[in-house]
Amino acid sequence: MAQKTITTTFFGLFCYQAYQLGAQMRIGTDEAKKAEWEHPQAGFIQMLRDKYDEEYEKYFDTGHRDWYDKDDDSWKEKLPKPQDYQPNGKRN
Repeated sequence: MAQKTITTTFFGLFCYQAYQLGAQMRIGTDEAKKAEWEHPQAGFIQMLRDKYDEEYEKYFDTGHRDWYDKDDDSWKEKLPKPQDYQPNGKRN
């Protein structure tokens, strides 16, 4: 009796895991669902990439100014704001 119970339990567990794996594989191959889903921080990541490209262009330029005076707050205006990179300007 115990052997039958254990065997049936393991078989049921195997079938359940196979079902879960099959369901995950079907979801993973659905390109339409992948295309419509957007990462919540995709705008922020793209903004970082753009900033990197902008800074990289200035890397070998020795004529640009990369330092700030003590009373100069103009760098604060260049800081990214959540409205700039989040969808619809909403905060999470």
